[in-house]
Amino acid sequence: MDAEQPFTSEDAPLSLKFDPHTIEHLGSNMYSRLPNAVAELVANAYDADATEISVLVSGKGTEQRIEVSDNGHGMSRRDVRDKYLRIGRNRRGEAPVGMSESGKRVVSGKKGLGKLALFGIGQEIVVSTKRRGDDSALVIALDWDDLIGTTDGDYEPSESRVPAPEDGQGTSVAVSRLARVSDISASDLAESLSRLFHYSGDDVALDVVDRDGTRIPVTKELRVSTVAREFSWTLPEDLPSTASALTSKGIHGTVVAAEKPLPTQMRGVAVYASGRLVNEPEFFGASDSSYAYAYLTGHVTVDLLDEIKPDVVATDRRAVNWDHPHAAEIRAVLKSAVEEIALLRRALRADKKKAQVRDRTGVDTEEWVATVHGPEREPLRDLLGIIESDETDMSDGDRGKAVDSLKGLAPPYADLVWRHLHPAIQGACEDYFKGGDYYQALLEACKQYVADLRVAARMPNEPEASLFGKALGEGGDRLHFTADYQTGSPRISGDTVKNLENGQREMAKAIWAAFRNPLSHELLATIKGLGVISHHDCLDALSLMSHLRRRLDESKFD
Repeated sequence: MDAEQPFTSEDAPLSLKFDPHTIEHLGSNMYSRLPNAVAELVANAYDADATEISVLVSGKGTEQRIEVSDNGHGMSRRDVRDKYLRIGRNRRGEAPVGMSESGKRVVSGKKGLGKLALFGIGQEIVVSTKRRGDDSALVIALDWDDLIGTTDGDYEPSESRVPAPEDGQGTSVAVSRLARVSDISASDLAESLSRLFHYSGDDVALDVVDRDGTRIPVTKELRVSTVAREFSWTLPEDLPSTASALTSKGIHGTVVAAEKPLPTQMRGVAVYASGRLVNEPEFFGASDSSYAYAYLTGHVTVDLLDEIKPDVVATDRRAVNWDHPHAAEIRAVLKSAVEEIALLRRALRADKKKAQVRDRTGVDTEEWVATVHGPEREPLRDLLGIIESDETDMSDGDRGKAVDSLKGLAPPYADLVWRHLHPAIQGACEDYFKGGDYYQALLEACKQYVADLRVAARMPNEPEASLFGKALGEGGDRLHFTADYQTGSPRISGDTVKNLENGQREMAKAIWAAFRNPLSHELLATIKGLGVISHHDCLDALSLMSHLRRRLDESKFD
């Protein structure tokens, strides 16, 4: 501010009329939090039809200052005298619809008490304001000590005029001698203001300017920008059941479900009207026992709340009187919307968890359970249900570990795995077994065993009918698996050796005779359709073949 121009004697002094005790209660005690007090200045700028609002943070420690500047229409000296310095003025009562000077905005200021809120954060307030076409700006300074020390209820702030370009307009309010000495964080202030305002970016730009000149835009998205989102809903279109009711009340907004439980202060849906917060985040009477509510946050705009007469919005714009009949109708719609979101989240979470299990195992949960035919099926189903349940407090990482552990204990087609079949036998039959073609699974296992036996016995062309008698059992030029048991101490006797070797031969011949040979002349469709070889038949026979195949690995050719 350059050279000041004093007022002439014919100018009546500006005066603030008040009861000192009332000022003390409404001033220093009205707001103790910086963002809420600054919000009053931002709201005044919006009501003045500003399209650009800046909150400048400067200085450090005891020299800190907050200044809010705007390009609104500004105030004349008469405006300052009759409106700004008038306490308890109901701005919205002065016009039928409480509109701004341009007629384009519904004003959010109502009771004329916001200016006093500034004394809750600082003791000196300097206002500089100018109307377009004026060649100077009016500057007034209010001092808390002088104000509260006034005994007759009339306080005259200092005033002066400073030259200013005629084409400029707007108002700036600087608050100094702040109550706090810790350095103000511009980013934290911006985030706090994002919880208090939802001005449209096309309508007005609101920025917090840091000490180094960095500008931080205050947007409605900033409020939930730090939330790690799992799901989100745009109201009303994403809520099939309550979309019509939401539309009828002009309600729109966004609700986010976080990946992890939110801090208590972040939980709930905040309500805005005419771009300003009117109700702190809550769930509007929806059952707070739902586990989902620990994860939900968001915001909705309900401009109808600012149109209800008498006012249902508290002076500090942090709570709505929901007992009013019209407000109660709105609250009932919001309650239904929150309850629908909780249900949608549960369904989405269940689908997500099923997908996680499917990604881990390569098979759908129900398909996994269906592959187990024994008494273990229901316990497996129960365990998977617990893992997938939305009520189970388990991180995605722990859920993945639980699925992996369960898969290790009871994998898909666990019956087959639990037998611990020889890899060659399991590899030959697995596809057919999983497809439910148990006879073909046995045939493939038999063929694999025969092929491996021919290689080990060095009889590549020997027919199956004579292969077992020539390759296995007692005698020379055969495969013997008992050699290691006949040396050292203790060791097995000759009769035991003979019986073991011959038993191996007879078992191989029996399996071939029972499964490979007798059914070879029937149509596979008939065998499968009649269930001649059941699920359990197949597993039992495969276990025997696996035993034979392991013996083959232990055999030596003599």
